[in-house]
Amino acid sequence: MVANAKANQLFRLTSGFVHTQILSACVQLGLFEALDGKALTTVQMATRCNMAPDAMRRLLDQAKRLDLVISAGPDLWMLSDAGTVLATDRGLREMIKHHNMLYRDLTDAAAFWRGDLRDTELRRYWAYVRGSNPAEIDNELVAPYSALMRESQAMLADCILAAHDFGQYRSVLDVGGGEGAFLGALGERHPQLRLALFDLPAVTDLALRHLRERGILERCTLSPGDFTSDPLPGDHDCVTLVRILCDHDDDRVIKILTNLHRHLSPGTRLVVAEAMAGDSEGANLAAIYFGTYFAAMGSGRCRSSVEISALLARCGFRNAKAVTTGNPLLATIVIAQR
Repeated sequence: MVANAKANQLFRLTSGFVHTQILSACVQLGLFEALDGKALTTVQMATRCNMAPDAMRRLLDQAKRLDLVISAGPDLWMLSDAGTVLATDRGLREMIKHHNMLYRDLTDAAAFWRGDLRDTELRRYWAYVRGSNPAEIDNELVAPYSALMRESQAMLADCILAAHDFGQYRSVLDVGGGEGAFLGALGERHPQLRLALFDLPAVTDLALRHLRERGILERCTLSPGDFTSDPLPGDHDCVTLVRILCDHDDDRVIKILTNLHRHLSPGTRLVVAEAMAGDSEGANLAAIYFGTYFAAMGSGRCRSSVEISALLARCGFRNAKAVTTGNPLLATIVIAQR
């Protein structure tokens, strides 16, 4: 029994890439949207996905083995619970499509881990990790990754908002807030909050449109700038860094936190929320994934809450404490005071 379990575990490691490619094919072909809220036959699915019936059946069989779909009857298919999540979460599907870049960067695995690959697709995609002056990046370069972050933040925002009560604050500044996805979710959950966003000039232009579409622009103040060096609004009693520090190496994180400490008022609460390394299964999975992703990106790493607390203390923040969320795979929170 033990030998069989170990053999199965090793086989999962060797076959993991096959699993991701089955999932990727299902997403690219629109399988989850086709089955959303309904049961369809193989022929109906083949028509929806523009495939031959035999090929469609092979893919559906594989998707069933991965618990993405279930058999609702003879030659009748429905979504599983996991498939339903994929059907309803556009951001998750967009991230799965985005991973094709990472897979191409990993093609020569030995060269990748030796550090021989400097010009990866992900490094080209995330424009702000390449230049010495991120504030000069134009809209054309920031639009693709800003849209991806906006689409993929729904589950993350729910996770953070369930773990920390933002209703205790008067106003919240989201630093590096992108197009305002987290700020929008926060504003809808707490309609009394005054909201603010700080990000690169090209990104705040995109946030203006997104927050207007969500109907909360009149409650928001948008400030453009570089969070490593430019002045930040200091009149908010809570400042958030959502999925920010993990994108950067330690020297740049220190610049970010030092600049925040310089401009924030004493007593301001700083909330850092991102996937963090740790002992739980979710935190360990996050560290494996993000450790690889950031290596391909050429910037950042998945830190533990202890490491983040140490960086906060080094930059002058006090009383850092970690808060476990309901899904450590998505985020852990560290809260500190200016």
